[in-house]
Amino acid sequence: MDKQLANALNEAAYKEVQATRRFMRFLDDQNTAGNEVAAFDSMLASNADGREAAFLQLPESLQRILSNEFIKENPQPVFDGIAEGIDEFKYRNGGEMPSAYAIAAALSTAAMPFGGGSKQDPNDKNTFDSLSLGHHESLSVVPAATQVVIAYGISNSLPLVTMLPNPTGSNELPIVYGTTVAGTNMGVMRIGDRMDGDKAGMPYLENRHVLMMEAGAAAGEFVLKSHAAYTMEVAANKTTRFKVDKSSKIAPFLGGRVVVMVKGVEIANDKNRNHPTNKGKSILQSAEPLVLGADKFILKSGVADLDTHKVTVTFDTTDGATPKAGDVTVELIFDYERKDSNNKKILTEPSTDVEFSHHSIYAFPSRSRSTATIDAITQLSNELGINWYAAAQTVAMQRYYFEQTSRLLRTAVNMCYANQDPKTGRVITFDFKKDGVSPTKIADAFSNVNITLGLARTRLSTAINTAIGGYDLYVSDRGAAFFSGLGGENYEETGVAFGDQYSVYRIGRLKSSNANVYYVPASMGVFNESADLTTAFALIVPRPIQPAQAQFVGMIAVPPMVLTSKADAFEEDIAIYSRMAADVNPIPRYRNQCMILEMINLPAL
Repeated sequence: MDKQLANALNEAAYKEVQATRRFMRFLDDQNTAGNEVAAFDSMLASNADGREAAFLQLPESLQRILSNEFIKENPQPVFDGIAEGIDEFKYRNGGEMPSAYAIAAALSTAAMPFGGGSKQDPNDKNTFDSLSLGHHESLSVVPAATQVVIAYGISNSLPLVTMLPNPTGSNELPIVYGTTVAGTNMGVMRIGDRMDGDKAGMPYLENRHVLMMEAGAAAGEFVLKSHAAYTMEVAANKTTRFKVDKSSKIAPFLGGRVVVMVKGVEIANDKNRNHPTNKGKSILQSAEPLVLGADKFILKSGVADLDTHKVTVTFDTTDGATPKAGDVTVELIFDYERKDSNNKKILTEPSTDVEFSHHSIYAFPSRSRSTATIDAITQLSNELGINWYAAAQTVAMQRYYFEQTSRLLRTAVNMCYANQDPKTGRVITFDFKKDGVSPTKIADAFSNVNITLGLARTRLSTAINTAIGGYDLYVSDRGAAFFSGLGGENYEETGVAFGDQYSVYRIGRLKSSNANVYYVPASMGVFNESADLTTAFALIVPRPIQPAQAQFVGMIAVPPMVLTSKADAFEEDIAIYSRMAADVNPIPRYRNQCMILEMINLPAL
């Protein structure tokens, strides 16, 4: 996919999310529960620019849904789907609201069968236009199917995977990623270095440069010729110091702003009244000797030559101590206005550039079939009030999303165990019997396990060079038992019943870190617990600050569609077809940001 198309798709998705956020804010402000259609109509009618203008301010996907002939006569199922999806999400996630991204993704998914802007294959028949039903039946099937897609799209949007809006229905969806990089060789930064990378706190834009001087030819002499770039070193005492890169550009500096230090403490400067600013020699002066512990350092002479860009100092080695190599530093303020003999600037100011790249995720097809007799269909409808088409679609979607979540969790665990380096690896251990001493009960171990979780969070943020806004824990059976045993002071249970083999539920929250705890049933094959009852597992998954930074990302090109046929006059055959994607983030930086927490030597759980 070329950059122009990638940027266009990304912009469309962004606009869809923003419009969805405004729409949901309106519904929330109106407290419309159970009366959404009337409130929506009122919103359109009250717009100063008229109903049409108000309608065009809605998310494009919602416009397409509500404009369809099968929906516009009765839009209530659409709003029911939104409300049901939000309610189910809140139930599964302890009262937390779904994000605007989740709702926008569900709406754009539900809108795809209605056409309008789709980038699907023109030969693809998976739209509501291809329903092999009469108009009357379509009035029943289409709203029900739309309601199911919206509800399940919202309710199944676990924080594990960020579902991105796909308003064009494209089979390929780009994730556009912008990185701010250095545009100049300056300080410790080099051209192309990420500004938020492992040098994020190092000198670049701030025009104060503390550079290590070298020992000169004479006794007690230290010299430095100023260059724009330098490298970082760690001294024996674990302090950071900077050594000039002599291959980089010469850096003129301002007179009157030069400070010489020994072990980081000022001993001399050139802040005298008559100092030169941009040419000539600026004399460095010291008021009195510098006493550091048992050592007394005496500056004999010092000069900052603004023409040769050189600083030279000499210490009295007879009556005073001689500084060690690396202990003498000089602070300089670079002069960006200085020009050479050709009237050209000698030094270029540091700059930042934004490098954009995109990585794509791709949808893949899935299919399933359901068959029911006319007796079963009518019985469901007449006696139970259940639309069989919606029910079949619901079963397929529930199963699909559950299998998807299982696959992603297993992938995360496998990636963690593939990197077990003691310092940078993705496996970290909490030992209940640390140093041979075990707490008397699980609650007493909270501070220790919390420290372990903090270390894991720090390790992950360092590995991806990105701040982690928060994280979630996905736990095994014994992991759920362990965290439940932490007590009310440390752990807040949601009260949600769990233990079934076909759902992932938020079962609690760690109060200190606000980390959500999700139960993962054994049927998913994520944590294959051994017979050892003293070991439990948890998967730590960061919550992204930006959707593009999520561990897993996904989109839907074709939602689970109901396609009907009648091979037998007394039987209805339903095919469920979809094209979706949910994969590891294709951006290398964010591909592996989960961590396994192994809890060992626990009381038998």
